Amino acid sequence: MKTIVQIAISAAAAIVMLAAALEAAAQQPVQRREQAQSREQVQSRTQERTRKREIIPGSELMTAREREQYRRRMASAKSDEEWQRLRAEHVKAMQERARLRGLELAEPKAPAKSDGK
Repeated sequence: MKTIVQIAISAAAAIVMLAAALEAAAQQPVQRREQAQSREQVQSRTQERTRKREIIPGSELMTAREREQYRRRMASAKSDEEWQRLRAEHVKAMQERARLRGLELAEPKAPAKSDGK
């Protein structure tokens, strides 16, 4: 009797584990497709924004690490409005940094809008 109960419990556990494995395997293609779409969207946004590489306002006052952080922040912007807001905040910060050093920055030019070609 004890052996039958142990076998039944083992069989039930095996069925539960098999069902979980099958469910996970069924979800993997969907997750991979969603991840690929997300990656493609980020790459597309980044390519659109960097077709004409922007000269970073105040870059001469920044370290290489700060310039790389700026590029990453700008590439991660979710919309053009967020990108413009981040850029405006950066310009203000660089103007203040220049003022504290007794310098004056040239008026930053907005990057040319790409036509998607």
